Amino acid sequence: MEYDLTEEKDIKKFVRESDFKTKFTDLANQLTDPGTRFAADALLTDKYITGRDVQLAAFRHLNDLSLQGTDNFPYEYSQDYVNAIEYFTRILPNPLDLSQKIKPYGFESFLFDSTIGWRDLETGGSRFHVVHFSTARKQAKTFCAACLLNFGYFVIGLQGSAQDFLVASVDSEHVNKLFDYISLQARQIIALPQFANTCKQQDVEVQATQIVGHNNRNTVRKGTASGRNSFDSKHDLFAIFDEIGGLEPKYDKKVSDIMMGQGDNPNRLLVKISTAYPNPNCAFKHEEDGLRTTIETGSHDADDTFFLNFAQDSEDEVFEPKLWEKSNPLLHDEKTHDKRLNGLIELRNNLERQGKLSDFANKSMNMWSRQFQDSYLALRDINKNIIDSFDIHGRDVFIGIDASMTNDNTAFGLIFPYGDGKFHIRQFSFIPFAQAKSIEAKEKQDNLDYRELAREGFCEITSNPSGTINYDQVWNWIVNYISSNELNLKAIVVDPAFLTWFAARVENYRRDWPYIPFKQTSLQLNEPTKSLQKAYIDGIVTQIKDPLLIDGLNNAVMVTDHGGMVKIDRQNRVSQHIDTADAVINAWSQAQNYFENFNDGKDTKLLDTMTQEQRNNYFKNLFGA
Repeated sequence: MEYDLTEEKDIKKFVRESDFKTKFTDLANQLTDPGTRFAADALLTDKYITGRDVQLAAFRHLNDLSLQGTDNFPYEYSQDYVNAIEYFTRILPNPLDLSQKIKPYGFESFLFDSTIGWRDLETGGSRFHVVHFSTARKQAKTFCAACLLNFGYFVIGLQGSAQDFLVASVDSEHVNKLFDYISLQARQIIALPQFANTCKQQDVEVQATQIVGHNNRNTVRKGTASGRNSFDSKHDLFAIFDEIGGLEPKYDKKVSDIMMGQGDNPNRLLVKISTAYPNPNCAFKHEEDGLRTTIETGSHDADDTFFLNFAQDSEDEVFEPKLWEKSNPLLHDEKTHDKRLNGLIELRNNLERQGKLSDFANKSMNMWSRQFQDSYLALRDINKNIIDSFDIHGRDVFIGIDASMTNDNTAFGLIFPYGDGKFHIRQFSFIPFAQAKSIEAKEKQDNLDYRELAREGFCEITSNPSGTINYDQVWNWIVNYISSNELNLKAIVVDPAFLTWFAARVENYRRDWPYIPFKQTSLQLNEPTKSLQKAYIDGIVTQIKDPLLIDGLNNAVMVTDHGGMVKIDRQNRVSQHIDTADAVINAWSQAQNYFENFNDGKDTKLLDTMTQEQRNNYFKNLFGA
């Protein structure tokens, strides 16, 4: 059964109102494993309060179950493997009370059973080689990661020798915290009667910095992205990367090295876990968006990746505690619900008073959001205005320029009024790399594939071998763009402090162009900055899906001067760019009034009919004391 969930905000409602309801109900009645039970309850009952991404994961699981045995679906959900991981997790002592066994919550079983239970019929190994798992903080991510790593070491790894296992994170603080939990659990496993003899035979020892089997040479080691680790020199069967959402773009290669080192082992697994961060311009968030799109359309392009994201669906839900189970699945536990919820409410209120509500949204609601950091535009307000295409040929256009030389991009913002009061927005950028030394380094620094974006028509890489902006290249592009598209240029708006060369060329070659100097002060920028923000929120602008424009608008934050005037700025002055947003605001300063009907001057004739005394009184009333 084909489907497309892209436009479905409520996937549970979609299932209940479609033929999927019967199909999924039948499957749920046939399979009673805890993972499938959670997925079925998430879609077919009101047992859990779940967000859209969790419902999407549940839909994928149940639909994939229905595809077993069909052509072009080489996977099966094995109850034997499900039983293995469920058995393992249920014999583990509770680290907080060693006399008690752990019983995984429904969402934990969904993670475990899906990761281990889905098998590849062609290789005989795991279907999923990557797990993308995200929740709010204090929601057992560390426990889940420890269970999977130790299952890999003590169950899968013991069937072979010389197997490497990696515990990694962004820095030593995070990796030590995760490894301590894994090693604590490992010490308990070694003492269990189910594993004691085998561990003794292999001489398994839990050390301060590693877990090592002296006989089989299986080793669990630590590594950090910021350290001097050589991840590509190891062949890790299992790897856990904690807080990967906080990974700086310059370290993305470390993750690639891990995956390359894993090779084609049929049971390899890389578990990426994180809570959301303020900056969505990172590989983990980009992967999340890509996975979501792939699963929504029923594509099998990500068949090797399990995606499970517990998060709120909107920033408004920060003020709706009854919905917080979406990002905090442990709130489902009735025994601890009230205590956990009251703690979250108290934390929210305290952070709000401190002006740090953004921290709560990121870490406790698991939202990639800057809304509470005076962000210029929420990502949803950008995305809702995206359209597939727009014909610019022959239209009126307002152009704004944000200039650079060595590191920042030079950007054109282009605004096309159309219809009855709407505006289409485009950008085009020129990418220097002098400061970064190479375009490859520039791409890693900014976490943007500029060469691919150039192929897609959104930018050009500077043609100067030195990496600085080529003025001729910029000038020739804008001249050709206007002429080839037969555009009616209404205004070209630039900061005179940085574009003296451009002003000279307009003066020498294109005096017919309406050139408007526009100083980048808060006094000048205040009104168009606010007006463009409102236009996006109100939905009177459109744009195509341009990563450079989206990135620029989403990176921007509002800053206020001592006089209460605002303009945009960026938080990270190295890797975050707002050039496209600056250029668009410059263009908007002139375009915003395109549809306004200004007074034609007829009312001024009233003054002509007045006597001198009446005129004096008129002006006195206007300007007198």
